Amino acid sequence: MNKKLLTSILLAGALSLTFAASCAQNDGDLSSYTSQERYYDKLGTAARLVVSADFNDSENVQKLTELGNAVEDFLNDLENSLSTSVSTSSISRFNQAEAGAEVQIDYMAYTVLKDAIYMYEYTQGYYNPAVYYSVDLFGFTPRFANYTFEADISTRTPYDRVGEDEDGMYVTARSEPDEHYVEIFKELASHMDELEVYEKDGAYYARKPDYTVEGLYGDTYSMALDLGGIGKGYAADVVNDLMTQYGFEYGYFNFGSSSYYVKQSAGTADNTWAMSLTNPDNIFATYARFNVKSAGLSTSGDYEKAYTLNGTTYCHIIDPFTGRPKTIGIAACTLVGGTAARDDALTTALLVMGEEKAVEFINANLKDYQIAMIVRGTSGPCEHIVTNVANLEYNTAYALGNTIDGDSNIILN
Repeated sequence: MNKKLLTSILLAGALSLTFAASCAQNDGDLSSYTSQERYYDKLGTAARLVVSADFNDSENVQKLTELGNAVEDFLNDLENSLSTSVSTSSISRFNQAEAGAEVQIDYMAYTVLKDAIYMYEYTQGYYNPAVYYSVDLFGFTPRFANYTFEADISTRTPYDRVGEDEDGMYVTARSEPDEHYVEIFKELASHMDELEVYEKDGAYYARKPDYTVEGLYGDTYSMALDLGGIGKGYAADVVNDLMTQYGFEYGYFNFGSSSYYVKQSAGTADNTWAMSLTNPDNIFATYARFNVKSAGLSTSGDYEKAYTLNGTTYCHIIDPFTGRPKTIGIAACTLVGGTAARDDALTTALLVMGEEKAVEFINANLKDYQIAMIVRGTSGPCEHIVTNVANLEYNTAYALGNTIDGDSNIILN
């Protein structure tokens, strides 16, 4: 592979992806284009809409206002459908229902959940939205959203660990959970293939698996879902369609700095955006960069939400086959192509698979995608990059860990 070398830090500040237009400008009627931005805060995550157009034209100003309002309304609906923090959402009602129950859900939850089930099957279970309790067990649900991995004692569950300081007692993720709960929540998630979604008489339903697990204190659990990841990608896909509907061809939408749908850039000669990939070892630097346009994309990394306990780093990405956060292996994965929703599921699955299995899966299923991954060594820091992007610029502090054969397969060195 003929690679260019990335010899300088590009952009910093985003957890996962950063976009910048180059100084080159399109000729003709794009010379008057400027960019306008709108910001949103939904599902506990910041979202950003960037639109480029000739805003000297009052019609474009009006259309942007209408687009911004449409995006706001859609994201409100999304939160009220998928958020586990909204008690009346479709997903919260599903989570609260008894095992075996038929739960009526809205169309948005139905659409996203159908896609999640498909991606669970497609990735052979490596993407599994039924790991909600495992995510909570290790401190990565919204009640721990202050990034101290501590929560108010009023939210305490039977499996929580408790700490105490001068202000009183609190729930903490900073101690090892009881192995019993690790095992039962893993077992609960393994019944994902028994979940059903269907339409009946013009309404939409999800049926919970008729299966429960027992805790140590008389506590019982049925399946609970977290569709936040794939839901953010779904949002990027829908907002991209809204941008088209309102007549905007240039710009992008991102949700949580990890789920994107990008249109064309009005600020570069080839209409591409420069996509910078955050370095897991130093989030203020990048490990690689390549150009994209007119595509859905996602990135997942084990550095975005993490804490260290007794020398082990725990991240928010749960391996459904162990019930625990993934540790070494792929530190970050970026995938371009397809829908942003499915990209979200795929990048999560690839991180969990580990390097060798991920490459096997890519070679068998994802040759039409652009993929870049950076891999940790057994000692913790990242060591090498694996990619099928022919023009990837990368940081020479990391080795290139593969070649590409004549059939477009990734071959590990």
